[in-house]
Amino acid sequence: METDLEYIYDGTFEGFLCCIYQSFVRREVPKHIYVEEGLPLLGETATWISTNWDQAQSVYKSLSQKIGMEAQDIVKEAFLTHMINKEMCLYRYICLGYRLGRHVITQEDWSTSGPAVPDLYQRQLILDVLQAVGNYRAEVKNIEGGMRFRNYTDVLISCITPRNRVLPSLADFFERRFRNSNFLVYDKTHQMAAVHREEGTMVTLMKNMDLPILYDERNVYEKLWRSWYDHLHIEGPVNPKYAMNEMRSRLWCEIVPE
Repeated sequence: METDLEYIYDGTFEGFLCCIYQSFVRREVPKHIYVEEGLPLLGETATWISTNWDQAQSVYKSLSQKIGMEAQDIVKEAFLTHMINKEMCLYRYICLGYRLGRHVITQEDWSTSGPAVPDLYQRQLILDVLQAVGNYRAEVKNIEGGMRFRNYTDVLISCITPRNRVLPSLADFFERRFRNSNFLVYDKTHQMAAVHREEGTMVTLMKNMDLPILYDERNVYEKLWRSWYDHLHIEGPVNPKYAMNEMRSRLWCEIVPE
C-alpha cells in the first residue's frame, strides 16, 4: 500500500465519487485527495482520477443501499460546504458508513454496545460531517427567506455572498418558485451563477458580473418619495445591537446605497 498516495480530480461531485470508486477497485487508500486547480507540488505517487458517470452513479446508489437514503443528501450537501480537508473527511465518512450502516446517520443507537457502534474518534468524524451539513441547510433556508431580486428588463437578478456553495439547492428552490420567469443568481464568493431560462436551469462558473445601471420610472418615483419622507420623519434612537441581530456585518456590503 502506498503510504503517500495522492488522488487528483476535477473538483466535481461526480469526480469525487470516482475517487471513492477507484480506491475500492484498486484496493488502495489515498492519503490526500486534491482538486486539479490550485493543487500543490506532488510527487510520483500522485494519481489522476478521471470522471466517469457510470462509476459515480455506482457509488451514489451504494450510499443508499449500504448506509441509508439520507446518506446521499448528507454526502452531496457536505461536499458543497467549506469544511476543512473536505474530501478526506468525506472519504473516511463513506468508508465508515459502509461498515457501520445507519450509525453514521443517526446517534440514536450509539448507546448500545457491539462491534457496529462507532468509537470516540469515529463519532467525532460523524459529528463534524453532520454539523457541516446542518450549517449548510441553515444557510440555504436563511438565503431562501431573505433573498431579493431586481428586475433587469426580462431577467430577475440577485447577488449573494454565501459561506457554502449553496447555488445548487437555491437553483432547485427558485426554479419551482419562478417557473415561468428568467432569473440569474450570482454567487460572488465562489464566482458561480445559477441561470434559469425556458430551456431549464444551469449552474455554471462566472468570474464576474457587470450589470447595467437600473433605471426605470418606478425607481425614480420611489427615490423621490424616499427623499421627501427622509426630510419629514423623526429619527429614532440608533440600536446597533438590534441591527447586528437582524443583519450580520458581513452582509452589509450587499446593501445598495441610496
